[in-house]
Amino acid sequence: MNKYEALVNPSQNVFEQIVKFTGETEDWAFQLNDYKFWSTAFDRFWLVAVVEKGTENLVASVSLARWDGEDGPLYSVGMFYCVPQYRGRGLGKPIFQQIMDIVGDDNATLTGVVKMAHKYAKDFGFDKMPDFWHLFSGVKISEMTIPENLSEQFLSKAWTDVDYDALTTYDRTICTRDRKRIMTAWFNLQETFTKVVLDQSGKIVGYGTIRIVTRNKLSAAPFYADTLEAAEVLLKDLINNIPNWQQYEKIGFLYPEINSDVPRLLERFVKSKEAISTAPFIKSQFTKRFIASPNEKVYSMSDCAHQFV
Repeated sequence: MNKYEALVNPSQNVFEQIVKFTGETEDWAFQLNDYKFWSTAFDRFWLVAVVEKGTENLVASVSLARWDGEDGPLYSVGMFYCVPQYRGRGLGKPIFQQIMDIVGDDNATLTGVVKMAHKYAKDFGFDKMPDFWHLFSGVKISEMTIPENLSEQFLSKAWTDVDYDALTTYDRTICTRDRKRIMTAWFNLQETFTKVVLDQSGKIVGYGTIRIVTRNKLSAAPFYADTLEAAEVLLKDLINNIPNWQQYEKIGFLYPEINSDVPRLLERFVKSKEAISTAPFIKSQFTKRFIASPNEKVYSMSDCAHQFV
């Protein structure tokens, strides 16, 4: 008798198990309401979970979002995971193939972690990718310090206090696809803080979001800026906007390694470089067509489960 069964769009309890296990074994961090966000912000969403038959005990998972646009649908794959005790039994690959059957001949993207990126390219066709990694830098909050004397050429405002059409226009310089609906929902999530940075003429030159996520962490997701000086002002004002920010353990940035300004930014906000830990983490991979983004402006990408920038 088969001991396992696959559930499509299972309960919140199953999703919370995914968040718990991935946090413990992979150091992934999410919000528990991300399941609802994905289910409502995208045009279609599937979460497929393998559980022990007759229970909700998690075995493996994978998610798929469809994002319709002017150039047709783009699918994104995320949350592909197998609980360690069930690995090596071939329980994950069938559900991954199940969601790829939904994708069909359309373009699909995922962020492949270091140990899986080659397999995604070889076995599932996610072979359109850059030659660089996205790095993850974790910064210890206890070692953070807010710098003084930052540039006076920039100021930040709450995202609700700027011209939203102008913010949407700026976002299209980062992501070529129209994601106004997605990002509006993102900004409105609980325990989520977003600011926009402007130059002296009032032109938007960046924006950033910091989320309170699981495992007592903060996540910069996303964080974009046209210059390092604008990024410094944005980060300072974002951190100061988070109540009792000193209580958290770490803040994380996920960024293209060719953006050399990110380490310089983080070093400005710590007492010593030893407070920053950095390692290769993911590659942004596509099946049919690689969608480029302005890497020099990306200090941290957004939702690494279902977005590519």
